[in-house]
Formats: sequence, C-alpha cells, structure tokens
Amino acid sequence: MRSHLRIILIIFLSAYGCILSTSNAYAEYGDIILNKKADAMRKAEVNDVVFPHWFHRIRYRCNVCHEGIFKLKAGSNDISMKIITEDHEMCGTCHNGLIAWSALECDLCHSLEPGWSAGPIQHSLKEVKPDSASQSGHNEKIPVSKIIEIGSGEHPLALSKSGLPLDKYGLVDWAEAVRKKILDPIWSLDPNADITEKKSRKTKILFESKSESFPNVIFPHEIHSYWLQCKICHETEGGAIFKKDAGGNSVNMRDISKAKWCGRCHNEVSFPINDCTRCHSHRKGYPIRGEVIKRKQQK
Repeated sequence: MRSHLRIILIIFLSAYGCILSTSNAYAEYGDIILNKKADAMRKAEVNDVVFPHWFHRIRYRCNVCHEGIFKLKAGSNDISMKIITEDHEMCGTCHNGLIAWSALECDLCHSLEPGWSAGPIQHSLKEVKPDSASQSGHNEKIPVSKIIEIGSGEHPLALSKSGLPLDKYGLVDWAEAVRKKILDPIWSLDPNADITEKKSRKTKILFESKSESFPNVIFPHEIHSYWLQCKICHETEGGAIFKKDAGGNSVNMRDISKAKWCGRCHNEVSFPINDCTRCHSHRKGYPIRGEVIKRKQQK
C-alpha cells in the first residue's frame, strides 16, 4: 500500500506543471480556490491558487489541519505569504522545504488563471465579458463546474491513475477507500505520535425520516472519527456544529443545503447531498447492527 502511494506522489510531482497550468487548470471536487487577496496577487504578478484537497487527503486525515492549522470554514482563514514564509503557519506549517516543497516555488500553487470566485471549485463562478451581440450589456457568470461534470470530466493525472474507488458521480469514495484499506493517511504531523491515542467512536445515531416511505439515516461515528476528532464537530471555533445531546440539533435538508449541520462538509469538500440514498439508506422497521442511539424526533 505504501509503495502504491509513493507511485501516486511521483506521478503527481512529475506532472504538476501540466495538471495545474495557467491555461488549463484541472481541479477536483472539494478543491478550494484561494483568491481573497486577488489585487495583491496581481501586483505580485502571480495567478490565483487552487488548494487540492484531494492530494492532501490521500496523505493526511482531516484532523491534521483542522482546526489546529486552519479553521473549518472556507474564507475564515486570513492566509498571507508573510504568515506562510516568515511565521511558518497555515500552509507554511508543512511547506517549508522540509515536509513539503518551499512556498517560494510560486507557480506550484499560484496556477489558476484569474477570474474565478473564491470557495469550493464546484460552486465557483467566473466573470465573462458579454459578446458584441449581447443585448444586456452586463457581465454574465457561468459555473466552473457541476458535480456531474467534475465526475465525468478529466481529472488530475495522479488521481486518475490512483485506482481509488469512485461513487456514482465519478467522485472519489473516501470512506470506501478507508474500508478497503487502500488508504491509511497519517493522523498527526508528529512522527512519534501514538495512533492508539487517537479516540474513535463506533456509536451510530438513528435519524428518523419524517416521510413514511423515505428511508431513515444512520449517522456512523466511526468513519467520521477516523478522519476527524470529536471536537471538530462539537467544539468548533466560532460555535459547535452539533450539540452533544442526541436530538438537540434541529437538522433539516434546507439548512444542510446552506452549509449548516452536515452541510459544513458535505456538498463543500465531502460527497454531495445530491446523492440522497448515500445517507437515507436504512429502510424503516429494519434492525440496525451495533450500538445505536435513537435520536429524539424533531417537530
């Protein structure tokens, strides 16, 4: 497995320049466009940045960066080159020439042509000048990509050659990759960290669907605690995503679609909520294996 990952890394590093070139930048679902300081970037004569979540996720579990290095909310981290190169914080925690390449290798990160709006690549828009035949006289916006377009489109070379399992959209199924032991990302930057110290919880929570015919949801703590620490959801900076009391959270799809509750990650960097049966998968009345907490029904 380790040799498999080394091959992935070699392919990625050798092909990085053509994967994320200024003329044709491929990106994957969950990648983040960083250009809040676009004016400063233009003055420095560099392009925008695409943060490849997928490449980091192959090597590191989410808790390595969140929230000790980055807050768990797009746009809430005030990233600057001073912080990276002088303070050795944020990206500079690793990109110091020792753990990863030096941040002075500008083109490796500043590789996206200007014009796209900041945030997850699947939600990004680009300003387009109207053609001479346009009657509106106003700039229009077009989506950079949609979920299905990303899944069926061209992928970065290292990812397309990795053999990682895909879901029905053609996106990487990270949970399946862990279950099949294809990936085993490290959980700490400390080389002496003891994996047995990482807390894991196997309890499941039953969310009952209000519809008589629509399946219920069983929330699996185990896969979430594999990638994250409990405090990420329950003690998040700026306010907990979920209260610890089962039934104390008024979770609904409307709020999830607006990046609340499960939507803090799903539809942003984790699999999209379009795939309803990915979560609504347990038929009503059927037994549930393992330890299950039945969530109080919300009115």
